[in-house]
Amino acid sequence: MNRPARASADAEETRFGLEIEYALAHPARGFMDFANSSFSDFGRIVERLPDDHDPDLTRGDLAIKWTRWYVEGDERFDDDGRFLDCAPKGIETRTPIQPDIDAALAAAGDQTDRLAAAAARDGAYLVTIGYNPIRDGYHPTPPFNRWELAMRAAHPEYAAPEVYMLSYGPDVNLSNPGWDDAAIVDIARKLTYYSAAMVAFSLNAPFAGGRRVEGYSARIVARAGRRPAARAFVAPGEVAAYRPDGGGGVPFVTAARIPAERGRIEFKAFDPVPLPDYGALLALVAGVALDTRLAGRADTVDARAQRRVARAGFTDAGVRDASAEVLWAAREALPASWAKRLDPLEEALAARRTPADALIERHAATGELLPAPPAG
Repeated sequence: MNRPARASADAEETRFGLEIEYALAHPARGFMDFANSSFSDFGRIVERLPDDHDPDLTRGDLAIKWTRWYVEGDERFDDDGRFLDCAPKGIETRTPIQPDIDAALAAAGDQTDRLAAAAARDGAYLVTIGYNPIRDGYHPTPPFNRWELAMRAAHPEYAAPEVYMLSYGPDVNLSNPGWDDAAIVDIARKLTYYSAAMVAFSLNAPFAGGRRVEGYSARIVARAGRRPAARAFVAPGEVAAYRPDGGGGVPFVTAARIPAERGRIEFKAFDPVPLPDYGALLALVAGVALDTRLAGRADTVDARAQRRVARAGFTDAGVRDASAEVLWAAREALPASWAKRLDPLEEALAARRTPADALIERHAATGELLPAPPAG
């Protein structure tokens, strides 16, 4: 088939961003999280990094979500809604909006290097893994009070803390001036429908509770049907018009909090991968977004399909076929120079290999649940 005539022009105008959650580990303390570390342990690392006052990044009001780096965790409040503490799980780095994939990768690489250097001053190092490999669960201590329960009911992003406090993942962000609110909602629905086929390329969470789990991603199994695959940021007054009637699950249409956020699409379903591999995932999301042939649309994640992918990976012929379909569609929708970025995904599909295989092989050889720490 011929490539759509609009694809190259749209691709040139597409803008990108990356948000990457990193876990932390320490040679003496082991895996660092809410069970053995405090908010200040993580906050001290972030405080060593500069605040560039980027106008296209949202800023929280609790001195947690600041700059291009911030502590990820479960924020706790008193009965009157005053901030008390934050149970930490890791540190996120997020790039400002970038003009192309190369720039997004370069920004994420620079910010990751600076974060790693700040963590190294405490002897800690960054860990790329999709799920907490040590803990059996997260239980807020003390239990959520009445104010916290009401706040969480009103804000879907706080849903399922027992999932997000154990999982780590990227947000692959893109926008395009040619997409209005209706277009980005449609793209988010398409990404949601094809998310199971897409995440197969990133599976990277084969451990939980100190042991090997079935398949390749405890994260995907845990978040399937409970966390969104994609979000579309529309004008604040337009949210109600797009939310699914009677809905179920987490609404994927979100009011833009700052002007730069309107028109943004976040794909949230990938497991984290080594930094260079995000180039292929950025291209995959862009290709599916720019595609004009894929007909599937969904308002909520197909949890059954997600779990099938997480447990079987590319050993399942049906998963391979579905992933091959979205890979082909993305390749056809992208200009040739961008389509080359998909080659590593095609090779992984042919080899029936996921990022988790490297962790599984290391565990078999050494008994370790974490990736090897950085050299030196």
